[in-house]
Amino acid sequence: MPTLDSPLSDPDTLHEPAPETATVPEALVQDLWAQQRFETEDLATTDGDTIDVCDPGQLNADAGPDFQNAHVRIGGIDWRGQIEVHTTSGGWFRHEHHTDPRFNSVVLHVTLHADMWTGGLLRADESPLPELALYPRLDTPLRELLYSFRTRADDDALPCASRWDEVPAVRRQSWIRRLGQDRLTEKRDQLPEPSETPPAEILHQHLFGGLGYAKNDAPMTTLARRTPPKVLRPLDAAPEREALLLGTAGLLPEPGDLLEADRPTADYAMALRDHFRRLQVGLDVRPMASTAWTFFRLRPNNFPPLRIAQAAAWYGEGGLLRESPVSTLRTALGCDTPVATLREALAASPPAFWRTHYHLTKRAAEHDPSLGTSRRDTLLVNAVVPVLLQDAERRGDTAQADAALDVLRALPASQDHVVRRFQDLGTDPESAYDAQGLHELYKNYCSAGGCLDCRIGQHLLSD
Repeated sequence: MPTLDSPLSDPDTLHEPAPETATVPEALVQDLWAQQRFETEDLATTDGDTIDVCDPGQLNADAGPDFQNAHVRIGGIDWRGQIEVHTTSGGWFRHEHHTDPRFNSVVLHVTLHADMWTGGLLRADESPLPELALYPRLDTPLRELLYSFRTRADDDALPCASRWDEVPAVRRQSWIRRLGQDRLTEKRDQLPEPSETPPAEILHQHLFGGLGYAKNDAPMTTLARRTPPKVLRPLDAAPEREALLLGTAGLLPEPGDLLEADRPTADYAMALRDHFRRLQVGLDVRPMASTAWTFFRLRPNNFPPLRIAQAAAWYGEGGLLRESPVSTLRTALGCDTPVATLREALAASPPAFWRTHYHLTKRAAEHDPSLGTSRRDTLLVNAVVPVLLQDAERRGDTAQADAALDVLRALPASQDHVVRRFQDLGTDPESAYDAQGLHELYKNYCSAGGCLDCRIGQHLLSD
């Protein structure tokens, strides 16, 4: 808790008298965090621990914490999870996040102003929550930021959208592909060190996280850490693997939840409960809160129970994670058809039960529960290729690194809101590699106001 003598209350650290807190919309603080519009050198929590922001995360338009899939390093320890933002520390309590288990995955609380609650926040599980106070770090007067926020245009077009066609296509393409390389290098460098975390476990965590998609990346990563390969591999039966993962995830229904379920559904769910109870006796696994998972506005194919069943299938006979996964990927990369072979390596087909279920309490229309091609391609981009690049660097194998990048050049570009922004300007990415460059351009230049450092912006400004 800050005192009258703490740096947070020292007038010399403030740029100006603080406006009334009520006049500052929370959306402005979200903007400050998303665009990192504050002094980022020597960041520290209110308790003095160093902070490095590797990825501020993506703004969440649904229920739950404000930013998802953030990556911050606090006191030298990497944390991946959610970020919650308020104008004052007390907002954490006013919104009752301290009693909501969905907010246990918040790794950092970002506040504009310090108040009497600063430094004393707790999650629902009673663990302390690190905080960052932005106001002393602002490099632009808050009143100017407020004015800009309230008078900005309603649309959020890219800064150079109106002059995009004035930049030669060759120059644009060259810069985008250079940024694609930068983004992939960053992804590789953000992986844990192989000397500290075995490569198979790094792959395990990132594949699980990728299955969670944007809304469930953090809880899937938590699940992966609580059920590492050394725990899953000794389990020979598919029901045991599913039981361990779904039970640890906190997603096995209680008997009372199955009162209206059909008999096969209830029998399957109760059998998994029995398996999990037996496994808990010999394994040190701590179940997660079921509220950690998001179902809101998800298509059924992305429901967490089905995704977890697919993850369990990777540990079945012939599954990628069953044994020596990095070696398997390395071999696939060197074959005549690397993209097709890597896609096949990522195949995951859960048991027949999942052909008529997306979760464990209700039967659904019959569907294919296996992992689709588009999801496997996303996993190749975000998990497999970064791990193969790290493996190549560790082994000094430049040919492998080039081959891994060639996979992305052969994969189709993703169709997301960032890519569509540039498609609207007439720039269609030819591959997943180009799409990575567009994401890097949007995140670190367009959104951050980095036109002076951008080769496209430099070209326009030099005219």
